[in-house]
Amino acid sequence: MKRILAALALLVIAIGFTSGQKKPITQVQVTSQMVKRQPGTKAYTLNLTKSGTIYTVANGVDYSKVSVHTEKGDMTVADLIKKSGKNITGKVRVGMTSDIRTQKLGLARRVGGGGRLNFSCGDLACVCSGDDDCNDLFTSTNCGPIAVCYEDGCFCLRL
Repeated sequence: MKRILAALALLVIAIGFTSGQKKPITQVQVTSQMVKRQPGTKAYTLNLTKSGTIYTVANGVDYSKVSVHTEKGDMTVADLIKKSGKNITGKVRVGMTSDIRTQKLGLARRVGGGGRLNFSCGDLACVCSGDDDCNDLFTSTNCGPIAVCYEDGCFCLRL
């Protein structure tokens, strides 16, 4: 009987340990060459219908030729950036808010705010800077499912 209880206890511990582990995040690099290989006018698609993938769109990629597919529909990365009200060029990371908040992005925190976390929200988007600020924003109820990070910070859209 003691053996059965010990085996059962080990089984419960093993199940608890494996179920508590985070699913690894897949990092996908999107290059200009990948986008240019799309047939005709078809956009390169970032699939954000399931969690677990963060796409890094390289510097020099035409954002209007990269589409983000979500459960609510499709839009280009250029349209996402336009909705944020930001003027962004260069490399961007695009993913679900729940995935991006688990990453250390090496974002520097803006000076100011008297030691408080810095993020602000408008009608469609919330903007943050620095890993701490962005993690605070992404764990709040202010964000929708899509997050975009760039050299100086991140934003999330409430679509």
